Formats: sequence, C-alpha cells, structure tokens
Amino acid sequence: MGERASYGSGAGSAARSDRARTAAAHAAASWLGMLQWAAGLLPAPERARAVAELDATGLSVAAAPFHPVEYGTNAALHDTRPVDERPGPTGRELGAALRSVETAEDGDRLLDAAHVDWDALAAAHARDPFPSVPSRALIARGDCPDPFTVALLTPWRVEVANRIAARQKNRTGPAERRSAHRAHTAPLVRCHDLSDDIRKVLLPHVSHLRTPLLRLLLAPGKAREVVRATARLDRLLAAVDHGDYGHLPRIQAFWDAVGAELRDTLGEDRTTWTTVARRLTRHKGSLRELLDTLGDPIPGSRKHDPDLRVLIQAPPSVLTAIVADLDDAALERAAERYVGDDRVRTADGLLVTALAQLERAGVAPRRPFARWAHGALAHRPGELAEVAWLYGRSPDLDDSLIRLARLRPDLRRRLAAAHAQPPPAVDPVAELRAQHDAVRAQLVLDSSCPDDTPWPRLLEAHAAEPLPEPVLWVLASRPGFPAALARALPGARTEDLAAQGADAARHALAHLAGRSPGDVLDHLHAGTAGSTIHSIRARGTLDDRTVLDTARPAAVPLLYGRGLLPGDRSRDAWNSACAELFTDAARRFGPGFWHCLVHRLPTFEGTLPELLAPRPGDALASRLHRLAENPNRPAENPGEPGGTSPVHALLERYEERIRAATALLFHPDADLPDGHGSPDREAALRLLDAEGENLPLVARVASTVRPGLAIALPRLVAPYLRERGRIAELVPLAESARRTAARVADRCGEADAEGALGRALFLLGRYEEGVPAGERALALFHDIGDPHGAARTSRDLGRVLLFLHRFPEAATVLERSRPLCREAGLPLLEGDVCLFLGHALRHLGRTAEAATAYRDAVALLDGNGDGSGDESERERALDAAKRELDRLTADPTR
Repeated sequence: MGERASYGSGAGSAARSDRARTAAAHAAASWLGMLQWAAGLLPAPERARAVAELDATGLSVAAAPFHPVEYGTNAALHDTRPVDERPGPTGRELGAALRSVETAEDGDRLLDAAHVDWDALAAAHARDPFPSVPSRALIARGDCPDPFTVALLTPWRVEVANRIAARQKNRTGPAERRSAHRAHTAPLVRCHDLSDDIRKVLLPHVSHLRTPLLRLLLAPGKAREVVRATARLDRLLAAVDHGDYGHLPRIQAFWDAVGAELRDTLGEDRTTWTTVARRLTRHKGSLRELLDTLGDPIPGSRKHDPDLRVLIQAPPSVLTAIVADLDDAALERAAERYVGDDRVRTADGLLVTALAQLERAGVAPRRPFARWAHGALAHRPGELAEVAWLYGRSPDLDDSLIRLARLRPDLRRRLAAAHAQPPPAVDPVAELRAQHDAVRAQLVLDSSCPDDTPWPRLLEAHAAEPLPEPVLWVLASRPGFPAALARALPGARTEDLAAQGADAARHALAHLAGRSPGDVLDHLHAGTAGSTIHSIRARGTLDDRTVLDTARPAAVPLLYGRGLLPGDRSRDAWNSACAELFTDAARRFGPGFWHCLVHRLPTFEGTLPELLAPRPGDALASRLHRLAENPNRPAENPGEPGGTSPVHALLERYEERIRAATALLFHPDADLPDGHGSPDREAALRLLDAEGENLPLVARVASTVRPGLAIALPRLVAPYLRERGRIAELVPLAESARRTAARVADRCGEADAEGALGRALFLLGRYEEGVPAGERALALFHDIGDPHGAARTSRDLGRVLLFLHRFPEAATVLERSRPLCREAGLPLLEGDVCLFLGHALRHLGRTAEAATAYRDAVALLDGNGDGSGDESERERALDAAKRELDRLTADPTR
C-alpha cells in the first residue's frame, strides 16, 4: 500500500528537495571531513590506504559541494567550487582586467570570481607595477603571498598599505572561504597575523597608517617595536581606545609595551610616574619625546588627573603609594577611560585586568574597586577569581560572587576562605540540606568531612528528597561524584559540570550530544562539546587518552581535533593520542577499515575506542575489500572455478542471512540462520545492523563476482533501510544494480533497479529526479511484459507527477495503470491508483470523473484487507478516498 495521499506544491517540493540535498551534502561533508582529518594523522603507508578507501566510498560523492544561487558580491564570497571551475579571467587576462578596474571593490569582486595565479601576477607586477587601485585589491586578499605583499608595498603607497587591514574582513582565498551551508552565519573576525617581512616595511611608516592596520601591528609580543617606532603616540592610543572586545589581546599588548618602556626609564620615581600618567594620553608626539620633556612645564597639565591605565604599569610600591593618596572622587576620575556613562567600558576586560594588577601590587580594597568589579562582571562573568579580593566591600558585588561561585570551585574556595571556619557539624547531611548558598555549603563540607565525602548517606538523603542545587554543585567538585547526583543537576551545561573535577568531567564527557550524534552537527552542539573538552584539557583535569576513552559520541572528539588551529600548543599532543588509536585499529582490521567507519560514524553513539573496536561483519568487509581493490581477480585462488570461489560462498552466505533477516521483519514466524538470537523482529534488526554496514562494498564486489546479488540488493534491503531511516543509502545501491543489470543484459533486473531508484528518490523528496527513473522502469516493464511491475511503477510515477503538480501527465499515467492492476490481480494497488487519479482529475476541474475515481477507490479498498502489515495503510487510503468523495458530492445548499 502506498504512502500518504497528501502532497505539496511543485515549487515547495522543489525547494524542499534543494534544502534536503543541501543538508545531505553538508552532513556528508562533515562526516567525511572528520575521517579525512583522522586519516591524515596516520603514518604514510596507512595514510595512503585510508585516503584511497575514503575516496572510493559513496559518501565522498554525496559530499560534493553545493552551489547556491547568489547574486552580487555574495555570489563570489560563498562560491565553494574548486578554483579551476570558477568563471572569470585567469593568467594574463586577469592581470589585464585588474589594471582596468575603477575601484578596489570592483577588484575584490574580480579576484573572488577568478582562479588567481599569484606567480603570474607577481611576474606581471615586476615587469610593470600595478597602479594603486588593483594593488589595493590584491593586497587585501588573505592568501596573497608575503613576498608579493612586500612587492606591492614598494614603492610606498599608504593607501595600498592600509588595505591590508581588509584581510580580517573575510577577503580570503578560495580554500579558506566559508562553505555554502554557513552562508547565513556572520564571519568570525580574527586579526590577521602579519609576517616579519611585512612588518619591517610598515614600521617606518607607522605614524601614517590607519587605525585598523595599527591594531594588526599591535600583536602580542611585538607591540613594543611599534610603540618605539611611532612618532604619534596619540594615533596608537586612538586605535586601542576604539577597539572592541575582539581586539582585547592587542589593546592589552599596547599597554604592556608602554608599561615596559616606562618602567625601563622611570624606575620607581613616584613624581615622574604621576606626571606621565597626566600627560601620556594627551601627548601628540613620540613616547621618547614625552619622556625627554618631563621636566618642562606644560601650561594646564596639572589640571588633568592621572590616567589609571598608565598608573597600573608602575612598580607595586609606586602604584600603592599613588593610589593611597587619591580620594574616591579622584580615583573615579583616574578610571574615566575604563568606566563610561554606564559605569563599564565596552572593553571591560581591561578593567578586570587592572583590578587584578592592583591586587598583586598590594593596594588596599576600596569601594570604587568593588563598584567597578560588579559592573564588569555583568559583562564578563568568567573573570570571577580576579576580583574575589574585593569580597565584603559591596553588597551588590558580594551577591554576584556568591551567586556565580556555585559554578566555579576556585572562586568558591577563595570566598569560603574569607569566612571563619565553622565547627564540625553533628549531622553533615542535614546541615548541607539547610544551605542554599554554595559558599556556606563549601564551609560545611570543609569543616565536617574535609577528606571523606559520605556518598552513601548523601545518595540516600537525595533519593528521599532532592538536595539543593548549590549543594550539588559543591559536591560535584569532590572525588567520587556519583552519576545519580550528576543527573540531578537540571539543565547543567557540560562545560560547567566539567569544570568541577575529574569525576564530574567524566560525566560531562559521557553526555556531550543533546539527543543523537546528528545533533552534534545539525544543532551546533559541536561548539559546546569542543569548549567542554578544551576546558578539561586546559585545566589538566583528565589526560587526553581518558578524554578520548570517555567522550561520547565518537564524532565529538573528532570534531574537536579537526578544529584545533596549527598554532595551538595542545594540538600535537591531541593528534598523537588520536593517531595512536586509529593506527592500531587500522592495522588490526586490515583493508576495509575506513570503509566501515564511513557508514558507522553518522549514527554511532558510543566512544571513539568503541567505534574502532572489532564488530560482527568486519571480517567480511576486510575480505571483500581485498577483492574490491583488484576487481580483475574474481577468484581468490589461481585456477579455481569462479562458482566455487570462497568469495562466492561468502557472498552466498551473506545473501542468505540478509534474506532471512529481512523476511523476519514482516514475518515474525521466520527463523534466523545460525541461531542469531531469538527469532523476533529486534533480532533481525540487530543482524541487519551488523551486516548492513557492508552493503556498498558487497554491491561493489558482487557486481563483478555475483551480479544477481548486486541486482537484488535494493529490493532485499529496502524494508530494513526504511525501518532505520536510511533511505538515502538506497540510491547508490539502486544505481549500482542498474549498471550491473545493464552490463549483464538482465532486463528484468534493470527494470527492478530503476523502479527502486525512483521510489528512493521519491521518499527523499527528489521528485524531479524520480520522474526519469520511473519512466525508464515503466518502459522496461512494458518491454518484458511484466504487468505486476508495470502496475506498481505506474502508480509510483503518477504519484510523483502529482506531487510536482503535473496533473495532466499524472492523470494519463494513472488511467493507464488501472488495466495493468487488473491484469496483475492487485485490487488494493488499483484502489491506490484510483485515489491518486481522483486527486489529479479534481485539480484538472473534471469533478464528475474525480468522484467516480473516488467511488472506485472506496469499493476496491473497502473489504479487501488481507490482515498483512499494510492494513493500516489501506485504512488511511480508504479514509482519504471517503473524505474526498464526501467533499465532492456534498450538497452546497445544506
């Protein structure tokens, strides 16, 4: 019996089909990318085999890039095609076209749409330097080679140099450009790191560069040379003053560089430090000029208060003395560049850093500090430990710290240390239950059971009545934290749980995905999971091997490793741990290992070692893959007859098991071969799950060795794949069956394969592709004289045409299908055809004929049930026919 009788609009169906293909390409590219990353970690021999196996899988075909329809500038920006397939000029044509552009933006669009040969462009520039406009377009590209960048800066043109800052605005090369499925997300802006060769050219002209490029030069560890080189310190200060949160490391680098210069010159002279703090932010010359003229009087300079950003660079003794002499009002004025009208600057991370420096210098806590800290924490709650020294100075700050301390063990312990230690409790569990404050709960635990947590009593008390949430967070930081209490934390983020301790981190790693492995990709849980693993590794809570052994699903650690940047210091250790796991598993498995991983990973919910562990069916995959690598040798032993080859026997046994298990899905009385579990539906599904991973490989080998099996596979496994929601796997199986049947001149098998392909494409919403497959299948069934196959195929084809709103064609196909159904003796199928025919005729305005078709559908479907598994489908179709008939024949006057 067919699927639902409802259908959507043609345009909507096409849009859904496009979205489905886009989502499928996105998912396939993600899974394949993870495995390609893992394969790249292996030693050379294993890596070559892994790459070959991954390239040979159907997943690599499904992962072909999707080309969206875009217009204007975004068309090139989101173009993910290989550069060789891009439209636009190349070679000398590109150089000539660049010289004719009128604006830098036109040059950007031209380069984005072209295959850029940097060597050819560099040679053209050496012969005849590019003018300013094309040079600005070229130098803005993130993939512009450093030597060519230096060449574009000679002769010096400040407007060309300033365009280097555009590299942080996603003007990247084709290999780095965002993929199409991410086109809706905002680009992640990272400051581009300039090479030393480029910096050497820019530094002599630093005083004339624009603010964005100045920020690029102020890289951590390299800002001091910029401060020394500039003749306009006020321009550098403007660059950092107008920076946002993303530029915080470079803003801090500027002040660190200024502080180092000042400390080298001023030493511990309190007077000169005060003078510099008053003058520096208003000085319009170089830093050296400022320091050389400190003794010269400047009219009105004493009217200005010292700037706290300069003061905190002073040695601790100087800073402590100067701040002690400032009253609260003067202190507020000194921090004006930190604190704005809303009491917190945009880059409030600098203020938190300043408070930490004040603490390290030994400055006594004061109310202004507490007020600044409370405002800053509203924007940056992660910097809690930096301001814990101000606890007790402001009720608002105290409330924030106590509230947030439940998630931060380090902060919780610092706040608890500020309280007097209470005496040990007579009943620690009862005392804990009375606490609704994480700091107080920490005090109770530290005083009553500092070394041994009474887990049995706590579990018993929690089972009787749940413990308060702050108490659970405090317990999470204790060794032996049980899973029952971890599950009791409502809505806890995994990174928060992982920050508590080793046992809590293990619980967090075991629940990284929200609902299923697919959610890790489709619902952006990957970011959360990655931050969880990063926080565990950064704190040293668990070693890398423990993280790999515990994190589930297995896709998460692969995603995390794939996303580590080359400059990350922890990248090599993580890659080594992953490489050890994959290398050992690949050598034990042998050929076919990566082929199996391709089909396991998307639905696997276990850990990475569990994914790589041997499973039923692996031996079959290994043996078949050896043959697939050399398809010209169908027999394993020379001189052995093909029909008696061990591979033939292997495939015959495989087919027997698949047929038996598939039959059991619809016939519970069937028996499984070899005593595989109890003879029930679940046992059949388990067997098919184990053997089903090898379907593409079996089809590939069987097409050469046992064509009949390759042709029958789509029909055999269709019920199982539909049961598991893996319809997409039917498409490559049906295409392989069609090619095999055509090669061996099996017309019946070719018709069956075309019909299976059409049905799979329909279920996937790829209606336009399903029509040609259905038409080819119908023609083949007519040629071989098979009314049964022709009747089912014409029903399927008519339904697809109906979904596409091609009503005249649908009506024609369905009308011709009725006599085929009668000839084949399929009344239920004819009832389905009549129902779809009624839909087509109604949309064509042939109401009377539509009513007749609905009546025929009711007559055929009513009373023809056979008690099979299709009974519910028959009932649904019957109800739909009755409903449509009532709607057509209802009296409009009633």
